[in-house]
Amino acid sequence: MKMYFFFIFLFFWASCGEDTAKTSNNNFIKTLPEEQVINKMMNEFIANAETQDEIDHNLILNHIIDNQLDMQSTSDGIYYQITKEGNGMRPTIKDVIITNYHGTFLDGKIFDTTRGKKTFTHPLSRMNDGWKKILPLMKKGSTGIFIIPSRLCYGKEGFGNLIPPNTILKFEIELLGVKERRK
Repeated sequence: MKMYFFFIFLFFWASCGEDTAKTSNNNFIKTLPEEQVINKMMNEFIANAETQDEIDHNLILNHIIDNQLDMQSTSDGIYYQITKEGNGMRPTIKDVIITNYHGTFLDGKIFDTTRGKKTFTHPLSRMNDGWKKILPLMKKGSTGIFIIPSRLCYGKEGFGNLIPPNTILKFEIELLGVKERRK
């Protein structure tokens, strides 16, 4: 496992070229100096990962590198990219959210989606910890990509036959609105 991360890093470093590495954000190309890309990845990578949090962190970083994503992270280890900024209000834990979403594992396998179905309306307070933390990052009308570590989703228990234990989840979410605010 350790060697896999090392080879992924070497592949990424070699593919950056001599002068720059390119990443995309909101359909714009941002060019970063090679040294900045390498330093960012080296500072975030955890050598000899032992805990589930460390393993998740490294798997998420490898996914970001492999897919050339330009993402930010929260202090909780959630990585995200707001792909379209909305202009409405941000939901709070007391709100009922209205969303469209597409949920996959890091390998791209879909575990749940509202695409082609009815929108998802649910109290934010009754969602998993990951959703409770990511939805307030969005304004009504926003879309984003979120990668959530396993401990903030279904942890070591998983979710029935749908989500295995210790599984990182990736969501594409469109926040359509906030249905109501509870006092």
